[in-house]
Amino acid sequence: MIKIFISEKQKEEIEMAYWKWMSRYHLKDFLKVIEGDMTLKELVVKDNETMEISLKKYLLSNYRELGRIKATIDRNGKKLQKSSVDYIKARYLNYRNSQAAKIVNVLGITACPYCNQNYINAGYDRRGKIKFWGDLDHFYDKKSYPELALCLYNLIPVCKVCNHLKSSEQRMIVNPYDYSAESGIKFGTEFDESFDLDYLQGKSQNFNIIIDESELSSQDKAEIELFDLKNRYKQLKRNVQEIIVKSKAYDQIYEKSLKEGFDLSADELRAYVFGYAENHLDRTLSKFNMDIMNEFRNSDE
Repeated sequence: MIKIFISEKQKEEIEMAYWKWMSRYHLKDFLKVIEGDMTLKELVVKDNETMEISLKKYLLSNYRELGRIKATIDRNGKKLQKSSVDYIKARYLNYRNSQAAKIVNVLGITACPYCNQNYINAGYDRRGKIKFWGDLDHFYDKKSYPELALCLYNLIPVCKVCNHLKSSEQRMIVNPYDYSAESGIKFGTEFDESFDLDYLQGKSQNFNIIIDESELSSQDKAEIELFDLKNRYKQLKRNVQEIIVKSKAYDQIYEKSLKEGFDLSADELRAYVFGYAENHLDRTLSKFNMDIMNEFRNSDE
């Protein structure tokens, strides 16, 4: 999992856009739905607040608050009225079609935070309409938790492959909006059964791509299994070969000439040469490329 870092400016912008959409088109009807469904009202409305303020806070709940709401739903075991569920899901579809691209565009995410393999760009089509070429995953799935189907930070921009794999699976993975969590997933290589030394020079594909299991948390293990990361990454031997060759060719003299010629820092230059970004959500395979680069750069030092 790659964290979705949000600046205060981005947070303000996406929450303002979300609430503008809700308050302009759906607020009055949503408040009526809440008023007519005691289970939803007990979940959303606080005694010392107006219903509108309570709803805004509820829909903009951060990942911690979402976890607490989920726990309350699990503990109470109460179900929403079918009409309420239908209304919320219909509003979600409207959000997906009309607003998701705007939010993703503000966040600047171009790579899936679950797999970091596939692009999920948001941009403008030939008619000048903003489009989102990805999916939204309900971190707490909308079938089990329709109450959370419209909460902004429960909607994770992801690729279609990962959204399909996750579906309604109940796994203890980390919400990408959780800044406190550190992923222990690290890619590397090892000899296969042929023990071919040529692979260390980028001349052979007789090696295996692995995930280092020495520092994996239970959430990391769940992510690897859920998104089939071992199988999806083991196909990238050509990418590894290219990085190995670059690591061998990228000596100190060459590095010095490039830094002087392009006025770049060592970190910036390595990111360009080896194909990763400081923010891994800016580029597909960024985390993988960095891990492999570190493995072979370190082995040469």
